[in-house]
Amino acid sequence: MKYLFTLFLCIQFFTTQAQQYTIKKLGKEKKLSNNYIIDIAEDKNGYIWFATEDGLNKLEGGVFSPFYKKDKGKSLNLTGNELNCLLDDPQKPILWIGTQRAGLNAFNYQTNEQIIFQHDQNDPHSIATNDVTDLAIAADGNLWITTYWRGIESLNKETRKFTHYNQETVPGLPSNTIWTVIDDHKGSLYIGHAQHGMSILSIKDKKIKNFTYNKNDNKSLPSNNVQCIFKDNTGNIWVGTEKGLVLYKPETETFIRLGEKESVLSHRIYDIRQFNENELWVATEFGGIAIINLSKSLFNTAEDIQFIQAGDNEYNLNNSTVRCLFQDSHQNIWAGTWGGGVNFLSSNTALFKSFSYSSYSSGSSLNAPIASAVCLDKQNYLWVGTDGGGINVLKDGQRIATYTEQANNISGNSIQTALCDKRGNLWFGVFYGGIMFYDTQKKIFQQVFPEEYTNQDVRSLFEDKEGIIWVGTSNGIFQIERDTKKIIQHTHVTDNLVRSVIKDKKDQIWVGSFGGGVALYSSNWKLLKEFNTYQGFPSNTINQIYEDSKGCIWAATGEGLVQFEYNSPWKYKVYQRNEGLANTFIWAIEEDENQNIWFSTNQGISCFVRNEENIYNYDFRDNIPMASFTGRSVCKGKNGVMYFGSTNGLCYFTPSYILEKRQAPKAIIGKITVFEPLVSENSNET
Repeated sequence: MKYLFTLFLCIQFFTTQAQQYTIKKLGKEKKLSNNYIIDIAEDKNGYIWFATEDGLNKLEGGVFSPFYKKDKGKSLNLTGNELNCLLDDPQKPILWIGTQRAGLNAFNYQTNEQIIFQHDQNDPHSIATNDVTDLAIAADGNLWITTYWRGIESLNKETRKFTHYNQETVPGLPSNTIWTVIDDHKGSLYIGHAQHGMSILSIKDKKIKNFTYNKNDNKSLPSNNVQCIFKDNTGNIWVGTEKGLVLYKPETETFIRLGEKESVLSHRIYDIRQFNENELWVATEFGGIAIINLSKSLFNTAEDIQFIQAGDNEYNLNNSTVRCLFQDSHQNIWAGTWGGGVNFLSSNTALFKSFSYSSYSSGSSLNAPIASAVCLDKQNYLWVGTDGGGINVLKDGQRIATYTEQANNISGNSIQTALCDKRGNLWFGVFYGGIMFYDTQKKIFQQVFPEEYTNQDVRSLFEDKEGIIWVGTSNGIFQIERDTKKIIQHTHVTDNLVRSVIKDKKDQIWVGSFGGGVALYSSNWKLLKEFNTYQGFPSNTINQIYEDSKGCIWAATGEGLVQFEYNSPWKYKVYQRNEGLANTFIWAIEEDENQNIWFSTNQGISCFVRNEENIYNYDFRDNIPMASFTGRSVCKGKNGVMYFGSTNGLCYFTPSYILEKRQAPKAIIGKITVFEPLVSENSNET
């Protein structure tokens, strides 16, 4: 222990190489009974249970099953809905449930049997009071129960009799009002009082030492309200008070205070846990979660601690007050918040992530919800065109610049397409606003179209190998010389509502329109073939035409994904629901580094895996925005990361990580329903 404390005096809290957690918020939309979470436990079947201010919840298959008082038809009927604490028995399949005013419930989740412990004034061995504040396992395997009015109870689980530890039976116990207790398995109980500091009880001889706040002693407790006490794996005793976190030093019977007066660690501490071997996780009021690395460095300033705080993105909590923390058997971390429901923290990288807009935060990644266009420049900055917010520039997920019609004199705030050309300059198609060209050297915008064309509705941009920019508009196709920005040709096609135009490796021109299907032209604009519904093509709505690395042409249509054969473009294959699509309205297409084809739909993102000829579908359950995607809003970075624009932000992911093989968790049958067979009125057969 001396070595440990010498090390602690050199401890420095860490900021570098900190683990980043993606956070999923679970609340009323998942049938959680109440968003005020008090405690969390995991049973031996792997189910997670949540105690709330209104009911107990079991998480099953991503949805909560709530249990209440007098809950008809349920295996568990609580004696009260207002709960304080949970504990899974280390020996038996029993969940112990402490209520705020209705005693103690023991639920055997294997047999669905329930035992209720409540105060009986005629039974001296019953629980002394029904107000349970905490539960802890004793060294002998029995149970310690703290109460708000009658001190501490010891339950013999075999005899079901209680022994009372209170001011009447323990001389010197300063108060019967107790929040928490831990058994150090060395013969002592550490007791957290609501108003009388911390006491250490010698269980054998019932001798008490009490420690309280002394304003003249900075080595005393910072507050007499002790909310929680925790013993870490090396035997250190951590104490959470109303005014911060302290470490108890037994050699001198003093306390080391952590954090300055205004730091998060001087807030009320609700819970302390040790996760990932040597990380101390601290749940605070109004400060989120603080994480201290016990194997490193020495405490210098509050800024050196890793914090997980409330915010608007996927790495933030949705509430700044955290009441309880729990790490499950799969090493995932659960945080119960006061008003924000359950926050699930996973160290595994989320399959899909997003840059989004929040009406509550001026610092959100995007300044408008719809990401209608996207491209990456040569510095790997993301340029995101929005519908209504102009152009946003993102570096490492943070918005570093915003260009709007009002502030920067661009021709409109509704951006429909974006292109980074081979010189590194940027082109943006504006809804009835022509093309805004951004010179990355001069850092200025200019309108490409001459005055008579500036009101063009520009929908697509494509650069061919000669440096010609092909522009699809609602008034046909423009060809623009990249360097001079001069219009070479303006071509009207059969359906002038052009949504996508490309020139393929064979110098053929592919045109997709809003209502006329696909048209294929030679390099001199001779019509070679039309593909539309009159000729059996699945749809006349074409959102994008894309050429992959093999020279195959793909079309994103309103009725599926179409692949044209390379050597015979007159032939094509259609992928719809029968071929595995979850949704057939295709918005945008991109190829990954392994030649798999990814595409966005009205219900998520799908992938055609080439070597398997299988389609995989992903949606909001995989952390994809619950939204429709947007036409042609897609790009790929040098590191292979893909970006798809949606009506609820910009979704991004690494394809190889998505397709990585994973071990599925063990399946548990939670419920079996047997339906009676129907009996025909005219037959004896069933």
